[in-house]
Formats: sequence, structure tokens, C-alpha cells
Amino acid sequence: MGSRYFVSADRCNDATWPFTAEQLAATVTGTWPGSTIAGDSDGTLDITVRLGADQCVLSYQAGLHVLVFPDRDPLSAPLTVVHTLLRVLAPTVPAVWWADFDATPEPLDLVAGLDRFIDAFGAQHPGR
Repeated sequence: MGSRYFVSADRCNDATWPFTAEQLAATVTGTWPGSTIAGDSDGTLDITVRLGADQCVLSYQAGLHVLVFPDRDPLSAPLTVVHTLLRVLAPTVPAVWWADFDATPEPLDLVAGLDRFIDAFGAQHPGR
């Protein structure tokens, strides 16, 4: 089984995301028409988004308020989706990410723009 990355509000600093699973689903389908969402808004939503030639698969664990995506190239696809969703739904909420193999929360910077967001993530993972 491959590794996964997780993104959530920075709970260590008492941050919470203000959106519901339904709002997340509506933002996905409104931003990327043709996206598919399966699952239940009280459990896990499985989200598939087509970004040009890339297909992005991620999930939202509604009970935990966590976005999850696999460690699979190109990482720019799920990072683009995560960045876009958080910029729309929670632009001022501090967020963190971590990998299941290390579980050390790292801050996310949504302000610097998408390219820097993707570059900063890659800098944390040499060889990516």
C-alpha cells in the first residue's frame, strides 16, 4: 500500500474549517464540471477531478475534516485541487499537511499562490 498525504485545519492552534462536506462537494463540481463525488457527507467523500491530462483522486473524511490524497505523480494535480478548495472555502484558516509515514504537521501557505504552494510541498520531499 502506498503512502498518503493529509491536509487539515491547524488543530494545534485551535483552527477549524468552516465548511461542510456538502459545501466542499458543491465547490468541487462548480469549479471542475464533470468531477465525480461518491460516498456520504457524514463519512468519506471520494472525489475525482480531471485537470487537463491529469486525473486527481482524493477523499474528504468528513468526520475528521481531513483531505487525503495518495503519494502518486503528478502531485501537482491534488495539490492544485487542495489549494483551490482551501482558497475558496477557508482562505484565512491556518492549515497543515502531513504524510502517513512521518505524521509531522507542516504549515501550508495559501497566500503565496499555487506555484509556491506546490514548490514548498516539493521542497519538503526531496526527489519529488
